Amino acid sequence: MEKLIPRIREIASKIAETENRRRGVAMLLREATPKLGLFHRVEPSGLKDIKVVGVDGGMAKKSLHGMDCVLVRSVGACFSYQNSRMKEVSYHPSKLPPIQAEVTDVMSDIDWNYYTSIVRESSEVRTAISCVEKFSPAVLLMDGSIVPHHADKPARLSPAYQAYKAMVSEYGKLYDSCASSGTMLAGIIEDSRAARFCDIAKGQISAFIGDGPAEPVRELLCRTRDTNLLFWALQKGERTLPFGYCEDPKEHPILRDFDEKYSMRLNSFYLKTAELDRPIRVDYMKDREGIEDSLASILLAISGHHSSYGLPAPIIEADNVAKLSDSEMENFYFQILAFAGNLPSIMQLRRETRPF
Repeated sequence: MEKLIPRIREIASKIAETENRRRGVAMLLREATPKLGLFHRVEPSGLKDIKVVGVDGGMAKKSLHGMDCVLVRSVGACFSYQNSRMKEVSYHPSKLPPIQAEVTDVMSDIDWNYYTSIVRESSEVRTAISCVEKFSPAVLLMDGSIVPHHADKPARLSPAYQAYKAMVSEYGKLYDSCASSGTMLAGIIEDSRAARFCDIAKGQISAFIGDGPAEPVRELLCRTRDTNLLFWALQKGERTLPFGYCEDPKEHPILRDFDEKYSMRLNSFYLKTAELDRPIRVDYMKDREGIEDSLASILLAISGHHSSYGLPAPIIEADNVAKLSDSEMENFYFQILAFAGNLPSIMQLRRETRPF
């Protein structure tokens, strides 16, 4: 490691230099905000009489010699607020949610990753629909986006494709349920690697400083993720302007599978809820004018109770309840082994049983 120290110092110096330039661009964007409208102050909600549900799921999986196993469970944590205080927490289906077990024939590693992600996500969406029906919340928050990630879409010939199509249908039911009940639907992305806001800033910065001076700014923004820039640009209690989830929903690999009445209304913004944490990205269904102000106000009031961790409390609680440990999968495996015997199909992979 000592031989790497000079290289480490060189890398650290370049990172610090680039980060300092990003901070300069962030300050430039703040200066441009009165003209470009990039950032907006948010006032926290008084939470007078409101329910907010957070939904999350847990998953554990194991590949064997002749079969694959996945365990999933999901839960909704409903926080009831009154006069800015949390009055009670309710859970669906329960505070000890049941585990769903799936066993399949062996798939390729790629298809298996698709399938397990779809099983977990479908479980979360079904739980979210039930929570809307049971709690009638003002806001329903998903851990992650309210749209499947494009990397989770299998090819049409994949054995996971039918499960993907069923998941898309379930998302449509969730959108319908929230629309009919008046529930604001949003997804909270804690570690976004998107660059949509940087793309918007690249397109607008010339209007503030001119084409020539804007060129090095655009070059840096091409190498910058949104949250990396917005950590410097946003102050606690500020959000960005809202923007479309993608540039063209009809060309998006996932959104083109959804009904246009929803795909065209999927928007996003970033909100800084904690002074020392990065902003969260909020994907939401824009079903009324001004919904981003109402949503941001509520999120600010229920998040950032720790200065360096800015996630909404209902999402944190749902994650704590839903998570699955490796020991639960191991117990599931040994129970199968006890009932079926040590058959070739359920032998563990060699990489997990090396004697040395």
